[in-house]
Amino acid sequence: MTSRVGNPVAFVESRFGIQMKRVGREEYAGPCPFCGGRDRFHVWTKGNYWCRPAPGHCGRAGWLDELDGAPTPTPEERLEWRVAALERKQAETEQRLSALEAMHKCTDHLAYHANLNHHTDAVDYWLQEGMTPDTIHNYQLGYCPSCPTAPGFASYTIPVTYRGKLYNIRHRLARPNDGGKYRPHMAGLPVLLFNADALHAEANNLLVVEGEKKAMVVGQETGLATIATMGMQAFKRAWANDKRFARFSTIYVLYDPDATDKAREVAAYFNGRGRVVTMPFKADDYFVLYDGTRAGFLSFLKNARSAD
Repeated sequence: MTSRVGNPVAFVESRFGIQMKRVGREEYAGPCPFCGGRDRFHVWTKGNYWCRPAPGHCGRAGWLDELDGAPTPTPEERLEWRVAALERKQAETEQRLSALEAMHKCTDHLAYHANLNHHTDAVDYWLQEGMTPDTIHNYQLGYCPSCPTAPGFASYTIPVTYRGKLYNIRHRLARPNDGGKYRPHMAGLPVLLFNADALHAEANNLLVVEGEKKAMVVGQETGLATIATMGMQAFKRAWANDKRFARFSTIYVLYDPDATDKAREVAAYFNGRGRVVTMPFKADDYFVLYDGTRAGFLSFLKNARSAD
């Protein structure tokens, strides 16, 4: 099915007076015109829309052409939505700070790491994913019999630390369902960079990859300063202005083969210092499945292109 409204993005922007931002190949997002949820209203080029459900958000979905005849929101309604959105943002900020404070005091990752002594199958999992015993130890990788945010689902755990503080524990579900493979340790935690300590490495170049496992395997096999985003959409543009990135002369962005456009977008954030690396396979698969070498990997970086 395809909507009959013409350009769906232009339709939404003119109809509701909101601005949409491209977040995918055929996907745009912006504030919900129905509940005011910031960046939760998604529109696809086929003309369908969806407000991602969450507490205080409407979860409305449908086709834009079915909105014909619906009343256009009044300025007063739009003002109410903006106020509600600001209040929601403040509440989310307070929840995030509270969650981070709790994570800084958390030691669950140590218990999960210790679980490897009793679950040899979990050790085998990490080894099969390409981690050496030293990497398993250094990153304190582990196993959790029941994920706190997905009860009943066992998970393989990846602590997210920075400067000695714990910020999250990423749970990779052993048998994921339709809700996705990864879960946070608790609700309300912010999206962060993985292995951010590499931003302080004595290196001229930095590599940005998609996913924690890739960062660990690539760093292990090459010795390169490597950080990871939690998915290809997770790099915030404001991060590029962080002074920690300024010390690197070249920043290579290597995402999965189907995310080259997003990699180019992120590389462009660095104003001429960003380079897009393309490979016909995932970065960790290069070493784990294809017996790749450090020299071979560096050749891909040598052929990286400007984001322009």
